[in-house]
Amino acid sequence: MRAPHGIVRRAQWPRPRRLCAVLGAVLAGVACMGATHAQMQASEGQVKAAFIYNFALFTNWPAEVMQADAPMVVCVTAQHPLQAALEKLTGKPVRGHRLEIRHINDGTVAGCHVLVFDTRAQNGVRLDPGTPVLTVSDSPKNERVAGNPEPMIALTLHDDRVVFDIDAVAARQAHLQLSSQLLRLARTVQ
Repeated sequence: MRAPHGIVRRAQWPRPRRLCAVLGAVLAGVACMGATHAQMQASEGQVKAAFIYNFALFTNWPAEVMQADAPMVVCVTAQHPLQAALEKLTGKPVRGHRLEIRHINDGTVAGCHVLVFDTRAQNGVRLDPGTPVLTVSDSPKNERVAGNPEPMIALTLHDDRVVFDIDAVAARQAHLQLSSQLLRLARTVQ
Protein backbone atom coordinates (compact mmCIF):
# COMPACT_ATOMS: atom_id res chain seq x y z
CA MET A 1 0.00 0.00 0.00
CA ARG A 2 1.29 3.43 -0.84
CA ALA A 3 1.61 6.10 1.79
CA PRO A 4 -0.23 9.29 1.06
CA HIS A 5 1.89 11.91 -0.58
CA GLY A 6 3.54 14.23 1.93
CA ILE A 7 3.47 11.88 4.92
CA VAL A 8 6.68 9.95 4.19
CA ARG A 9 9.26 12.10 2.59
CA ARG A 10 12.98 11.68 2.25
CA ALA A 11 14.86 14.72 3.39
CA GLN A 12 17.06 15.98 0.63
CA TRP A 13 19.50 18.78 0.75
CA PRO A 14 19.90 20.92 -2.24
CA ARG A 15 23.13 20.01 -3.99
CA PRO A 16 25.08 23.17 -3.05
CA ARG A 17 24.28 22.68 0.67
CA ARG A 18 25.34 19.04 0.55
CA LEU A 19 28.56 19.94 -1.24
CA CYS A 20 29.35 22.65 1.35
CA ALA A 21 28.72 20.23 4.22
CA VAL A 22 31.01 17.59 2.70
CA LEU A 23 33.73 20.16 1.99
CA GLY A 24 33.39 21.50 5.54
CA ALA A 25 33.85 18.01 7.00
CA VAL A 26 36.88 17.37 4.80
CA LEU A 27 38.46 20.72 5.73
CA ALA A 28 37.84 20.06 9.44
CA GLY A 29 39.56 16.68 9.08
CA VAL A 30 42.53 18.25 7.31
CA ALA A 31 42.77 20.93 10.02
CA CYS A 32 42.78 18.24 12.74
CA MET A 33 45.49 16.32 10.90
CA GLY A 34 47.56 19.49 10.60
CA ALA A 35 47.19 20.21 14.32
CA THR A 36 48.20 16.64 15.17
CA HIS A 37 51.24 16.89 12.91
CA ALA A 38 52.24 20.21 14.53
CA GLN A 39 51.84 18.66 17.97
CA MET A 40 54.05 15.71 16.92
CA GLN A 41 56.72 18.12 15.67
CA ALA A 42 56.61 20.13 18.87
CA SER A 43 57.09 17.04 21.02
CA GLU A 44 60.01 15.50 19.10
CA GLY A 45 62.46 16.89 21.66
CA GLN A 46 60.41 15.49 24.52
CA VAL A 47 60.29 12.07 22.87
CA LYS A 48 64.07 12.07 22.35
CA ALA A 49 64.63 13.20 25.96
CA ALA A 50 62.42 10.32 27.14
CA PHE A 51 64.50 7.91 25.04
CA ILE A 52 67.70 9.25 26.64
CA TYR A 53 66.19 8.82 30.11
CA ASN A 54 65.35 5.20 29.26
CA PHE A 55 68.85 4.61 27.89
CA ALA A 56 70.15 5.60 31.34
CA LEU A 57 67.67 3.21 32.99
CA PHE A 58 68.82 0.28 30.85
CA THR A 59 72.59 0.85 31.13
CA ASN A 60 74.90 -0.45 33.88
CA TRP A 61 78.02 1.51 34.78
CA PRO A 62 81.01 0.08 36.68
CA ALA A 63 80.47 0.27 40.47
CA GLU A 64 83.35 2.72 40.96
CA VAL A 65 81.70 5.15 38.51
CA MET A 66 78.17 5.05 39.95
CA GLN A 67 78.66 5.64 43.65
CA ALA A 68 75.78 5.37 46.12
CA ASP A 69 73.74 8.56 46.62
CA ALA A 70 75.59 10.32 43.79
CA PRO A 71 73.48 11.87 41.03
CA MET A 72 73.24 10.39 37.55
CA VAL A 73 74.75 13.20 35.47
CA VAL A 74 73.56 13.77 31.91
CA CYS A 75 75.79 16.27 30.15
CA VAL A 76 74.56 18.11 27.10
CA THR A 77 76.69 20.22 24.78
CA ALA A 78 76.17 23.95 24.51
CA GLN A 79 73.28 25.18 22.36
CA HIS A 80 71.94 21.65 21.91
CA PRO A 81 68.25 21.62 20.86
CA LEU A 82 67.39 18.97 23.49
CA GLN A 83 68.58 21.06 26.47
CA ALA A 84 65.12 22.30 27.48
CA ALA A 85 63.47 18.88 27.15
CA LEU A 86 66.26 17.21 29.13
CA GLU A 87 66.07 19.83 31.90
CA LYS A 88 62.44 18.81 32.52
CA LEU A 89 63.78 15.41 33.61
CA THR A 90 65.94 16.89 36.41
CA GLY A 91 65.43 15.03 39.68
CA LYS A 92 63.80 11.93 38.16
CA PRO A 93 65.02 8.66 39.68
CA VAL A 94 67.42 6.43 37.76
CA ARG A 95 68.28 3.19 39.56
CA GLY A 96 68.45 4.83 42.96
CA HIS A 97 70.13 8.01 41.70
CA ARG A 98 68.48 11.32 40.90
CA LEU A 99 68.99 12.73 37.43
CA GLU A 100 71.05 15.88 37.06
CA ILE A 101 71.47 17.80 33.80
CA ARG A 102 74.74 19.65 33.22
CA HIS A 103 75.61 21.93 30.30
CA ILE A 104 79.15 21.67 29.02
CA ASN A 105 80.70 24.57 27.17
CA ASP A 106 84.40 23.73 27.29
CA GLY A 107 84.29 20.09 26.17
CA THR A 108 85.04 18.75 29.65
CA VAL A 109 83.07 15.60 30.39
CA ALA A 110 84.54 14.75 33.81
CA GLY A 111 81.76 13.52 36.09
CA CYS A 112 79.34 12.83 33.23
CA HIS A 113 77.59 9.47 32.95
CA VAL A 114 75.70 10.28 29.75
CA LEU A 115 76.86 12.71 27.07
CA VAL A 116 74.27 14.08 24.62
CA PHE A 117 75.77 15.82 21.60
CA ASP A 118 75.18 16.60 17.95
CA THR A 119 77.56 14.64 15.73
CA ARG A 120 77.09 17.23 12.95
CA ALA A 121 78.41 20.19 15.00
CA GLN A 122 81.98 20.76 16.09
CA ASN A 123 81.60 20.80 19.86
CA GLY A 124 85.14 20.46 21.20
CA VAL A 125 84.33 17.33 23.21
CA ARG A 126 87.26 14.96 23.54
CA LEU A 127 86.57 11.58 25.06
CA ASP A 128 88.79 8.55 25.46
CA PRO A 129 86.86 5.54 24.07
CA GLY A 130 87.56 3.63 27.32
CA THR A 131 85.87 6.27 29.50
CA PRO A 132 82.62 4.92 30.98
CA VAL A 133 80.37 7.62 29.50
CA LEU A 134 77.32 6.65 27.46
CA THR A 135 77.51 8.81 24.33
CA VAL A 136 74.20 9.65 22.65
CA SER A 137 73.68 11.73 19.53
CA ASP A 138 70.44 12.90 18.00
CA SER A 139 71.81 12.62 14.50
CA PRO A 140 72.96 9.68 12.39
CA LYS A 141 76.49 8.36 12.88
CA ASN A 142 77.28 8.76 9.19
CA GLU A 143 76.90 12.55 9.57
CA ARG A 144 79.65 12.75 12.22
CA VAL A 145 82.09 15.67 12.01
CA ALA A 146 85.71 14.59 12.35
CA GLY A 147 86.97 15.04 15.90
CA ASN A 148 83.61 14.35 17.57
CA PRO A 149 83.30 11.20 19.67
CA GLU A 150 81.59 8.15 18.22
CA PRO A 151 78.05 7.88 19.58
CA MET A 152 77.19 4.59 21.24
CA ILE A 153 73.54 5.34 20.59
CA ALA A 154 72.38 7.42 17.64
CA LEU A 155 68.79 8.70 17.63
CA THR A 156 67.20 9.45 14.27
CA LEU A 157 63.78 10.03 12.74
CA HIS A 158 62.52 7.34 10.39
CA ASP A 159 58.99 7.53 8.94
CA ASP A 160 58.04 10.16 11.57
CA ARG A 161 59.18 7.86 14.38
CA VAL A 162 62.20 8.16 16.65
CA VAL A 163 64.44 5.12 16.24
CA PHE A 164 67.95 4.39 17.48
CA ASP A 165 71.03 2.47 16.46
CA ILE A 166 73.50 1.01 18.96
CA ASP A 167 77.25 0.52 18.73
CA ALA A 168 77.58 -2.28 21.30
CA VAL A 169 81.31 -2.63 20.64
CA ALA A 170 81.91 0.99 21.71
CA ALA A 171 79.74 0.45 24.82
CA ARG A 172 81.76 -2.63 25.82
CA GLN A 173 85.00 -0.74 25.21
CA ALA A 174 83.75 1.94 27.65
CA HIS A 175 82.92 -0.80 30.22
CA LEU A 176 79.19 -0.14 29.96
CA GLN A 177 76.65 -2.94 29.93
CA LEU A 178 73.55 -2.29 27.83
CA SER A 179 70.43 -4.25 28.74
CA SER A 180 69.36 -6.98 26.34
CA GLN A 181 65.92 -5.32 26.32
CA LEU A 182 67.52 -2.14 25.00
CA LEU A 183 69.45 -4.06 22.37
CA ARG A 184 66.24 -5.76 21.16
CA LEU A 185 64.49 -2.40 20.70
CA ALA A 186 67.29 -0.91 18.59
CA ARG A 187 66.86 -0.64 14.84
CA THR A 188 70.42 -1.90 14.37
CA VAL A 189 73.15 -3.16 16.70
CA GLN A 190 76.78 -3.25 15.63
